[in-house]
This record gives sequence, structure tokens and C-alpha cells, in this order.
Amino acid sequence: MDYADIQTKLSTQNLADTFPLLRRKSAEMGNWELTEEVESLWTTYQQMLQFMLQGMNDDQSERIRTNICQQLGFVASRLERLERLKNNASEKYVSIRKSLKNIPSFESIVNQLERVSSEMDEVAHDELLRESIRQYRMESLMEKHETALLNLFNWTWTSEVWQNVDNDLADRLILSDSIKTNDKAVFISAVTLSLLEFADVAKLLFLLDCYLVEDEQVSTRALTGFLLAFHLHFYLFRHNQELKNRLLIYRDDASFVHDMYATMMQLQMSCTTDSVTSRMRNDIMPALMKGVMAKRKFKEKDLDPDAFIEHGENPEWMTDENMNKKMHEMAEMQLDGADIYYGTFSMMKGYSFFNEMPHWFYPFSLTDSHVPELKTFSNGKVNKLIRMILNGSPFCNSDKYSLCFTFNNLGSMAENAIEAQITSQIPDGLDMDELSESEELHQPQKTDIRRHYVFDLYRFYYSYPYKHQFCNPFVLLKEHPITPFSNSWLEKLMADDKEELAQYADFLMRKEFYQAALDIFNTLAVNEFDVSLASIWQKIGFCHQKLEHTTETIHAYTVANNIKPNSKWTLSHLASLCYANRQMDEAAKHYQELLQINPDSQKFLLGAAQALMHSHRHEEALPLLHKASYLDEHSLHVKQLLAWCLTLCGDKDAAAKLILSLPAEDAANNEINMIFALIMLLNGQPNEAYQRLRHSMNVENLTTLQQHMQSLVNLKMIQRNAATLFMDALTLHIN
Repeated sequence: MDYADIQTKLSTQNLADTFPLLRRKSAEMGNWELTEEVESLWTTYQQMLQFMLQGMNDDQSERIRTNICQQLGFVASRLERLERLKNNASEKYVSIRKSLKNIPSFESIVNQLERVSSEMDEVAHDELLRESIRQYRMESLMEKHETALLNLFNWTWTSEVWQNVDNDLADRLILSDSIKTNDKAVFISAVTLSLLEFADVAKLLFLLDCYLVEDEQVSTRALTGFLLAFHLHFYLFRHNQELKNRLLIYRDDASFVHDMYATMMQLQMSCTTDSVTSRMRNDIMPALMKGVMAKRKFKEKDLDPDAFIEHGENPEWMTDENMNKKMHEMAEMQLDGADIYYGTFSMMKGYSFFNEMPHWFYPFSLTDSHVPELKTFSNGKVNKLIRMILNGSPFCNSDKYSLCFTFNNLGSMAENAIEAQITSQIPDGLDMDELSESEELHQPQKTDIRRHYVFDLYRFYYSYPYKHQFCNPFVLLKEHPITPFSNSWLEKLMADDKEELAQYADFLMRKEFYQAALDIFNTLAVNEFDVSLASIWQKIGFCHQKLEHTTETIHAYTVANNIKPNSKWTLSHLASLCYANRQMDEAAKHYQELLQINPDSQKFLLGAAQALMHSHRHEEALPLLHKASYLDEHSLHVKQLLAWCLTLCGDKDAAAKLILSLPAEDAANNEINMIFALIMLLNGQPNEAYQRLRHSMNVENLTTLQQHMQSLVNLKMIQRNAATLFMDALTLHIN
């Protein structure tokens, strides 16, 4: 039995099966601290059982039992970590932890980072130093800084449960004036990854507290990490009163609740990256490249427009229009928070920089010691534009590092091509100095920081060379989307803001998380009579429809139609759904309601007519088909339906006249030919009908003919025995 099974048993408070397993495992690991904790909990539980057998009722027994389950859950997580360290030497987690054995403590790492950071700041601002000496000393300090930062990340990521001293050191690091923002951001990522490895309430509380830090690089990463760990490990945290009380403090903080919604949205948006990448690769980018190549070809040939169109090719303005459409679509996806560049950069993570796990979470900076001196292009504008792209583009941090390394590894031919391409895109008269200055003054917004950090996390879990050694949180988010109703604590914290709730449900519905969206919409639909809730009921119906819940879909659409009649959207969905589910009277009713809104709609005319015909209300269907035929006199489908309806109404002569008036190629249509043969059969010409059909029948046609024949039998227009004999005659001659 593995630890997942143990946690499952604990989630249902199955202590009878759990205690023997954990007592045995703690003894096997030989960790006296955990063994003592398990035995202490076991003694407590034994006493509870003895009190029960003695007939003593304890009002606190349920609370104590719940607390025991929670404590055992954390013990199980720690035992799993110990067993992993003992038995999985090849894992990155284990090898990294062992590589830190010569580091005495967490405190020594923090001291080293503070000391090096202070020295770097002093050297950078020492005006008396010669530049050569400054550069020499900075290079040495940068190496020490990199070592300290890597040690900080690796120590934190692989750390045990934090004690009070660890918490104090973490607070000191985050509040330190000497340690730079980017280093603090890397530390927050290490805490997050540690939490995703195994649960630790102290680390979770630390991330929640870091939300209050004024530095948005720190607070945004902290909230993202908190939300991920809280969602994925809630079954372990759900009974922790300190965490519960801390969260309740934020309940009336509108900005916190808004940031929680925004973070949830960005996390769930990243779960759509596969589909976004597919659309970029298979649709948008090919269309853009085709447009670019067509434009180049047009310029190179220098054809005149008349000759260009005469040769069957699209004129340039049509190509541009299509390109603009695709570029607009790409911009809309990006504005929505989609990761449109993942497919482009996922193959650019082979640089040695990405071999170190912490580097995936470094905030990008052109002054970073890992960023080489950028290659200089002959065009000064190109150099400035590249720096602007690296400083303030929509690319996430790890993608900027990839782009930077790629620029510096360009060969001369590729360098010239890049320069030519960029130069052609720079508008004439653009003041690059002024633009560059405005970019430097521009501070990254919280939305961008959040989005880029989630993208960095996504790239790590999908592109890191040792990714298979990690439990991917995005896979879990796809299976179990995070919503305010993911757990009872989030519900108390976030469900009061109905506007935010509705917006998030809309987002989930757009991104095809239908069950998660439905769970929220159901809480918003407080009754079936409030007109203002019509759109909510429409969305409930839509989600049910996507989930193939037929009965619930029809009910929701019906409620929406009752409280707000004459909605074309609602009636259209309701009519087509009733038709698909053979509720023909209801379908006919709704199509006729639609015809009151749009009397000349061919779609609604045919829908209503066919529903009426299925309900054997052929006389009512006939005028609708006549009107449809009048509105579209060239539609063969309408003519076929009209001919068959005339036949069922007993007007065989009118049906035959209609068919005979058709052009020869239309009259030869299988459906038309079948109807004409049935008219012959009704007119007492069975042999002529047989000869007309015998060479055109196949299995599909035979099924349709069987249905038509049954309709004639039901209307007593032909004897059942005669219909059976005719069908047998056709069947026996089909090979």
C-alpha cells in the first residue's frame, strides 16, 4: 500500500487501517521523532477507545479524532519524504538534498546571501573604484551570489517541515533591505515547490503572509504558490485552525479576493495551453506565414493588379485582411491570458542555463550574470529594439532567457536575416531613444507578473529535463479546476462577491470547464422566477448540454424561456434539443415561437415543418413548406420535403406534378425518386414503382424507404401486407 492510499484512508477518518500501517512504516524508517509522534497519537486514540468501552461520553471526542487524522496526514507526508530520500538516490530531489550536506544550516545560507548582496551594492556604488577593479570584484561577487542563491533554492525546496527558527529566517530574508527583489522572488518559488512536494502548514502560512509584502514580484508569486498548494493539499490543511483564522481575516479585503480570482483564472487558463498551442501551430501561424510569403512574392514579381487577379491569385489587400484577422485573433487570445508563445519557446530550453532547476524561476534581467553581452547588430535601432523586447515584451522570464541565448548564438547568415526582418518592421521616423526611455519608466503590472510567473511554472513542469520526477499541478488542475467551491474555506472567503463569482463562471464556461462553471452557476440561480437570472439559466442549460445532461438541459432552457420569453438564443437551443430528443410537439411549438420573431427564417420554417410532420400534423406543416419553397425556389431539399408532405396529406397529384416539374438532374435525386415511386405504388402501379427503385437501392436507402412506408401504413394509405411484400421484393434483389 502506498502513501496515496494512506492519505485516502485518512481523508475518510479510517484510523483502524491507518494506525498499523504508519506505526510499521515509522519503525522501518528509524526516525525516532516521527515514531514518537505516531506512538503518542496511538496512545491518545487507545485512551479514547477505552473511555468509549467504559460507557463514557466525551463531547470533544469527534474533534480529537479529527485532529489525530490531520496529524497522521502530516506524519505520512514526512515519512514519504524520508523513504524517498532513502530509496531513490537517482531522483533529483534526493541528489540535491545530499549535495547540501556540507552546508551547516539555513541560517548560514541567509547570512551568506545578505553579506554578498551588501558587498555587491557597495561595490556598485563606490565612486572611488576604478572601473576595471569594480568589474573584477563584481565578477567574483556574482559567482558567490549565484552559489548562495542556488543553495537557498535547493535547501528550501528539499527542506523538512519548518520550525519556528526557519520561519524567523524566512521572514528576515523577505524583509531584508540588502537582499534584492529578484532573489526574494526565487526564494518564494522554492517555498512553493517545496509545498507541492509535501504539505507543511508553516510554509503555507508564510506564503499567505508574503501576500502583504509591498513588492509585487514577491506578493504575486506568494499568492500563486499559496493557492496552488492550498487547492492541491486541502485535505491535509482543512482542520488547521490557525490557517482558517488567518484566512478569515482576508474575507472583507476586496483586493485580496479579487487577486485570488485573478490568480485562479490565470492558473486555469494555463490548462488550455495545449489547445492554444495547437491553434497557433496549425491555424494562425500558417495563415500569417502564407500571407507574408504571398506579400513578398507579390513585391518580387511586381505584377500589376489586373494580371495578378487574372492568374487566380488573391490580391494583396485580401491577404492583408486575412493576416489582420489572424493577428487580431492572436492578440485577443493574448489579452485573455492565453500562453500563445509556449509552442515557440518550448524547443528553446536546451541551453545549459536550464539544467539548473532554480534558473527556471529567475526573474529576467539584462544585468543578470547569466546573460551574456548581447550581440551587436550593425543597425543601432535593431540593438535598441532587441533590448526593449527583452526588457518589456509579453514573453515570460524563461522565454526571455531563451531568446537572449538564441540571439547570442546566431550565425552570420541568421544574424543578417534577423536584422533585415526587424528593420523592415520598424516604422520610419520612430524615435527609438524616446520609446526606450518610456519603456524603462514603465513598471510591470501585477497582471503581467502573475501571468509570466504562471507561464514559468508551466514551462518548468512540462519542459524541465527531470519533469517526470514531479507531480504536475497543471494536470491536476485540468482534472479538478480550482473554484470558490473547491473547498468550504474558499467558499466562505470568496462566494459573497456575486459579480466576481459570475465573471469567473463565465470564464470557466468559455474555456470549456463546464462542470466547474455549472457548480457556480447553480449557486447563482437562486430561483426560477427572477427575470434578472434569465442569462444564468441559459448558461446552466448550455453547460448541461455540453455535459450531455439532456433532461437538465431542457429544464434549464425552459426556465430561461419562461422568465424571459422570446429570446431567440434560448428558443433556438430549446427547439433543436427537443427535436434531437424526439420531443416533436415541443420542438414544433418552439420553432413556431421563433417564427413569430423571424417569420421568413428558412431554418425555422423547415424546423417547424419537420417537427410537425414527425408529430403526424402534416396539414399544419404544409403551409410552412409552401412558404419555404416560395422563399427559396431553388432548394431541392425544400422541394423534396414539400412533395413528401403533399403525399402524406393525400394530394398525390400535386406531389407528382411538383416532382415532374423538376429538372432531370434533381428528379434523379434518391429521395425525390423514392417519393415518386411511392406515389406510383399508391396509384396502383407496384411494378412501375419497383422498376424505378430496384437499381438505386442500398442499405441506407432501404432504411429510409422503410420509414416512409411505415408512415403510409400508419395513415392507412397502404395495407401493411402490401407494404411488406413490396419491401421484400426490393430486399431480395439487393446484393
